Amino acid sequence: MLLSLGILLPFIPDQAYHIPGPDIATQNLHVIEFNDQGQPHNDGQWQGLKARILQPNNGMAPELLIFVHGWHHSANPTDENFVAFEQFYQQMAASDSQRNLLGLYIGWRGDKLDPFWLDGSEDATSWIEPLDFPTILQRKAVAKRIGQTGLSQLLDKLDGLVAEHQLLRYTVIGHSLGGLVVLHASKDRIKAAIDNEQDNPNLFLLLNPAAPAQDFKPLDTLMSLDRQKPSMVVLQSKGDFAVKEAFNYIKDGERALGNSWAITHDIDKCSGGNCSTPMKMPSALMAHDQIPGCMMTLPHSGWKIRARLQARRSVQTCPDANMQAVWVLAVSDEIVSGHNGILTPDHAKALSEVMGMIDLYRNQLPKHAVESPANEDLATLAPDSEATNTSDTQTSIPAEPVVLVEPLPEGEQPKPQETQAPIEMSPPVTSPQADEQIQPQATEGKLSEVDDKTKQEITESTDKQSIINDEPQPQKNTSNEIPSNEPTQPQPKVETE
Repeated sequence: MLLSLGILLPFIPDQAYHIPGPDIATQNLHVIEFNDQGQPHNDGQWQGLKARILQPNNGMAPELLIFVHGWHHSANPTDENFVAFEQFYQQMAASDSQRNLLGLYIGWRGDKLDPFWLDGSEDATSWIEPLDFPTILQRKAVAKRIGQTGLSQLLDKLDGLVAEHQLLRYTVIGHSLGGLVVLHASKDRIKAAIDNEQDNPNLFLLLNPAAPAQDFKPLDTLMSLDRQKPSMVVLQSKGDFAVKEAFNYIKDGERALGNSWAITHDIDKCSGGNCSTPMKMPSALMAHDQIPGCMMTLPHSGWKIRARLQARRSVQTCPDANMQAVWVLAVSDEIVSGHNGILTPDHAKALSEVMGMIDLYRNQLPKHAVESPANEDLATLAPDSEATNTSDTQTSIPAEPVVLVEPLPEGEQPKPQETQAPIEMSPPVTSPQADEQIQPQATEGKLSEVDDKTKQEITESTDKQSIINDEPQPQKNTSNEIPSNEPTQPQPKVETE
């Protein structure tokens, strides 16, 4: 009896919660709702938004901030996602008063049946919510349908307004199953824009998306054009139990997008929230961060973004990672707490900073982040060269952690690189045959005679001594944290101040 009540009583009808009023064209926060078939509940919601967009505002075209909720949620005015987005939008509008910023909440029936004792959606660290599997399986199909029909058609209309310069751009945020909605509404238009070499002013943000990695394809093969910013950014919390663990069992153990090979970057908080504070770290990681484009910061938010190499076949250098059309970031739990720790004041502050940087760089990434040579490494960052790089980029990129690098003795300075020829390096102080090039086969022979730990050390040493070709050699790398373009010269002694 209790089980029957738990299933039948919480039935949620497929209905609209917002009826357009006569003043809708003057409102800055709008709602558009879709039914389970992906069709709008009330076309007047779109007409009201369009009328507001087309209102004159001293010649300044508006920007649109869109949020798509996920599982367990709706457009009910008391829904915690609705309340959170309302506050999130108001904070961004206040902090970016120079923008003509409008808000749009996309509502749909995130639950058809909601057994009340299994709903942990109000707790950001809940381990109960993933157990409510009977509802997510059916809602997952509805989310995909809404993305491919209703939201996709809405974005087509918005793209038309952007092309006519009546709308500056739109930013779409999707959470959980809302991320799946956004993924299926956006991936075809992202690919078409790149194939047709079109400018892409819009941005898609997926927060802990409940989307399988298979649905991500073919975006994993796309590269941005002409240093453009990424078209999509996926933020996956490392502490998200719902997506990282439970979601794997929904479809034969297939991994979720943000917890797979697709990851291109890691994002963490700077020490004490200050990205200019020196901090101790492994020398290999410090060497990685000193390569141009390998470590970027959001100084006002106190976040650092580090390129992760070799997770994808197409990512072998930091410029490779930064030129991906879709960035997938593994996020510290301090930044996004669990599955539901979203739309916080810190997130609004960071998004405002990102939008400001997009404007500063005119929809592009800084040159140093994407135009470094494919084989860039610390050997090329000799003291003179390093000073030049610093002066060239100091005015256009945020400050990075301060580190001191002790230059090599005069007798060990790297030889200048010959034009149009690979750099051949000999091993540092080894055998009498130090002038001979070390062959990979010799090292492989040694690997069979040592344990796993020694194998890794020898492989890393061999990578440092190998010939640097114009094309990266992913098969010789064993670490996901150390870049494939390891320095070929003896590493300088690194100290932190």
